[in-house]
Amino acid sequence: MNNKIKLLIIFTLCLILFACRLVPIDRPVVKESPVYPQLMSNVLVASGAPTRIVVETIGLDAPVIEMDWQLQERWGELVSEWNMPDNEAGWHRNSALPGEGSNVVISGHNNSLGGRVFARLEELSAGDRVILWNDRGDSFGYEVREKKYIRTLGASEETQELLRVLIEPTPTEQLTLITCWPNWTNTHRLIIIADPERSSTVTQKYR
Repeated sequence: MNNKIKLLIIFTLCLILFACRLVPIDRPVVKESPVYPQLMSNVLVASGAPTRIVVETIGLDAPVIEMDWQLQERWGELVSEWNMPDNEAGWHRNSALPGEGSNVVISGHNNSLGGRVFARLEELSAGDRVILWNDRGDSFGYEVREKKYIRTLGASEETQELLRVLIEPTPTEQLTLITCWPNWTNTHRLIIIADPERSSTVTQKYR
């Protein structure tokens, strides 16, 4: 076999290997948060995991626990499902810690079938204050910036991509709260986005 034929065989094998793809798994992916420059007036201190969320304007004072996921097989493909707690808010374990300088993501139920920890989340308005406490007893204040209603029933690929982007790391600190909407079904997702208050971390202890 001459060299030209050998080269042709090697080139063909490389094309075949390159074209092969693993079956995609729609699952939460742990990503390293990129490092971005921040304004000194808005720098927070990286801390422990969130353990409590307080929003006085809607009477919310609830525990926060770490939330992971499990893989399920559907229609021949592996998909991920978050293990959503019933009576607590769930911190996405692959999102940022409060004060880490990226996207802190917390979800909670909003219907009678799975708890109602975020039942009044839709009452939040721009400027409302949200406080997160961590497992070290430090608190972090956030101010609501935006409220989104996104239809998930029969959602297009573009909408599904938007939902994925909303829980990915961000170049600056933000808090993202997620629940189903309205409270008698789950056709939509209600997304609350809040920015850190300008003051630095409040280091008070709670009992």
